[in-house]
Amino acid sequence: MKPIQKQQGHAAILFVMCIPILFGVFTLASDGARALQSKARLEDAAEAAVLAVSAYGEEDVTSTQTGKDYIGHYLYDMDNLVDIKVEKLECSEIAECTADDNKRPFVEYRVAGRTQHLSWFPGNDVTIGFGESFDVTGSSKARKFQNSQPMDITFVIDFSNSMNWDWEGHGPTGSNPSIDGPMVGPSRLNELKDVVRMVTDELQIYNDTTAGPKHRVAMTGYNRRTVNKGNNKLIIRDQRITTYKPEGYDAGDIFHAQKTINKQFFTKGKASRVPNGDEEAEFFDIMYTSDFSSFNHDISEFKAGGGTASLQGIIRASQLLTYHITDDEEEANPKQLIIILSDGEDVLHYLTQMQKLVDLGMCENLINAVEGGPITADDNNADKVDFSGGYSIGLPTNTGEDPSARIAMIGFGDGYDIHDNTGLLNCVGEENAFNATDKEDILNLIMSLVSEEVGHLAQ
Repeated sequence: MKPIQKQQGHAAILFVMCIPILFGVFTLASDGARALQSKARLEDAAEAAVLAVSAYGEEDVTSTQTGKDYIGHYLYDMDNLVDIKVEKLECSEIAECTADDNKRPFVEYRVAGRTQHLSWFPGNDVTIGFGESFDVTGSSKARKFQNSQPMDITFVIDFSNSMNWDWEGHGPTGSNPSIDGPMVGPSRLNELKDVVRMVTDELQIYNDTTAGPKHRVAMTGYNRRTVNKGNNKLIIRDQRITTYKPEGYDAGDIFHAQKTINKQFFTKGKASRVPNGDEEAEFFDIMYTSDFSSFNHDISEFKAGGGTASLQGIIRASQLLTYHITDDEEEANPKQLIIILSDGEDVLHYLTQMQKLVDLGMCENLINAVEGGPITADDNNADKVDFSGGYSIGLPTNTGEDPSARIAMIGFGDGYDIHDNTGLLNCVGEENAFNATDKEDILNLIMSLVSEEVGHLAQ
């Protein structure tokens, strides 16, 4: 019996010696499983977040907060969000996108995070543990592919005097007495010209890879009037129907809202009155083209001046889009995108006039003229869209597919809130109205509008 009793003592000693090791194994299993589970949850959160960010389309504080919110929801037991990074990469920044064999340009969004968690069993000098806390990392990315079909983009650009100011509102001497100090950097107009050039550079990547229909762009500008070429000279036009009062001022003319809507798709004659300052601007309509070099050369020469009346640009865009013809009489692409770019709200009476036209169906007319649907305007019998009898048959396309149209607005410049431009906001809808704080914001917003599909996730 004595040998057995001695062995029992040895077993007890061995068991006591193994307790720390066994507890360490238990600790590693418990906190290790938590670490693996937390990493999986973080990667799930990153996947969900990157889809939300790609749908939103911007790389800014809102996107970062979106990532934080998703991670906080998925990892409710974390002690701290150590780091989060939200990125947006344009096609030109990605080797796979610019490769010669790539047929579909895309924008890539990335979300990566690191979270900290308190250990259940931190360990000590005797037992093994994870320490007081452990970190896990996770990331995901999504690609928003440009649609395989080309689109036509109509830029509706504000050429009012404030476009000569910088982002903080400083302008050339005497142009903006409410803001003191010299201009800091280039004007908003020059920055916008760069943005348009960068957009067309991205579109050119697609055009260079296809022998079929290509992306095309057009532009109409506005201050309190629009301008287009006629008989080799520039003609300033008022797109409204008004009763002109020679003794008054622009605001004193009688505005006929319903008559203006009736003639929404008619090219107007020379304006009876040109408000002071508007004649200082130099710009004109550019019809749909895939010759982006010529397009940007023309825009580079344009100058701003005068007041702001976005209704002028929208009505003129209606005429360009339904006429929709180039020198070779090419048919329209199935997808139509109209982007209004402005740095300020409409001037005084134009603000209320814009709302009246919206209430009478101006913006619905533009969409329905393209897609097909009821129209509250007269048919001018001179464009590519037939809408006699108060109904549009839709815009003929180069593929025979049903066309679609979207109107969006991007507001920018110091102190401008798109919600102040109530008529224009009601025209496009809250979901199609965006504020931009700088040149990069404008570019990102436009490219997000161009890119339409959310691609697969890859980790």
